[in-house]
Amino acid sequence: MAANPNLPDFPDIPPRRPKDDHAKLQLVKQGKFPWPIVAFIIGLVILAAILFYLAFPSNNRKPGAGTVPAQPTGQQIQLSDIRMTLGPVGGALYVEALLHNAGSSEIIGVRLQGEFLGKNGQSLEMENGSLQAVTRAGGAEDLTQAPIKPNESRAVRIYFDHMPQGWNRQPPQLRILSVSGTTP
Repeated sequence: MAANPNLPDFPDIPPRRPKDDHAKLQLVKQGKFPWPIVAFIIGLVILAAILFYLAFPSNNRKPGAGTVPAQPTGQQIQLSDIRMTLGPVGGALYVEALLHNAGSSEIIGVRLQGEFLGKNGQSLEMENGSLQAVTRAGGAEDLTQAPIKPNESRAVRIYFDHMPQGWNRQPPQLRILSVSGTTP
């Protein structure tokens, strides 16, 4: 067997390229608008707006759950010159007094409780009453219509719709249940 130095000739093999022939590189076409850069800039603007909002709070926002404005208390109310007048019908009683607002907010409502005592000083009954301002004509008006300003005194009236049997006819002991007012 002898080796043939000539290689067989295969007709379907493509010819070799010369050394100076380079293959062409095909580029993938991309959109001309830079969307990632635009999205990054929009994100920065939103972050800056949030930081600005948190750094400089608005003055017209309502207080949060942890912030409660100062409310008027029973200590800012002082009652003096207490007098009683029996009502024209039934067992009603009017207690009239001079109320002084010693606080820093206007008073627009007061709820009181009157304790009626018996002849031996025992407690007979407790009754709730609302306080109203006395007008110059002798009538009464609600404190929401005529608030008592800070450091102001005004004649007021408390209405109790009945008196208990065995009451000692002395003014009832008054306890302030609630005070409502406007904040300064």
